[in-house]
Amino acid sequence: MPELPRVVVTRRVEQTARFAKKLRVAGFHPLIFPTIELQAMPAPDLNRALAQIENFDWLLFSSANAVHFFFCRLDALQLSPRLPRTGAVGTATARKLAEYDVQPDFMPDSFTGEALAAGLGDLSGQRILLPRARLGRPQIVDRLRDQGADVSDIALYDTVTAASDPMALQELALGYEAITFASPSSVRGFLEISGAKPLGSAVVACIGPVTAAAAAECGLPVDLVPDEYTLDGLVQALTRYFGETKI
Repeated sequence: MPELPRVVVTRRVEQTARFAKKLRVAGFHPLIFPTIELQAMPAPDLNRALAQIENFDWLLFSSANAVHFFFCRLDALQLSPRLPRTGAVGTATARKLAEYDVQPDFMPDSFTGEALAAGLGDLSGQRILLPRARLGRPQIVDRLRDQGADVSDIALYDTVTAASDPMALQELALGYEAITFASPSSVRGFLEISGAKPLGSAVVACIGPVTAAAAAECGLPVDLVPDEYTLDGLVQALTRYFGETKI
């Protein structure tokens, strides 16, 4: 019986189980190799924004992690304000919002921050609250301001490289057929932990164009980017590439 293709999962340790299960169902052997961790940041600017949240026209989330840290801050402050209209990038972000009984008022068809901004149209005179990662890409803010918005861009959490796991490194050294990246920071974290060793003939699969661009900037040849920028899309792209039964 042929061995299953080994696929490296570089997501945070808290996020690996769901993706690994999808890979197993599709006929792959997942190798768990977390490359990043998240740390909450002091956010006095967010506290001030929350005190006047009724003055904002839009609350925008570009990731499920931003949703998590935003509502953790609300819980810590024991606040339950009425939120302004809410925009979200991607189905994962929308699912996270649903955990807090929030339905996005707008979600773009293309799962990028730029598409979210573009879909909101003319924002002249409107105030937007954008809580997100410290190293969030500037393009979404630039686009929103170009459309006339007054943007409060607030760093909620930081992404840092995960601690190296000797056993995971040993497993990685045994070889793998593909490696998956779901964020630019996971690309950088992997290269830092692994010592930027060559990937050989392994297929590099990125969840979307932003992550693919980060991988290319780091010198990695990107082989796969799914049409749908989701974990399911990533698994389906790998399935087609390796000729397995489609999930």
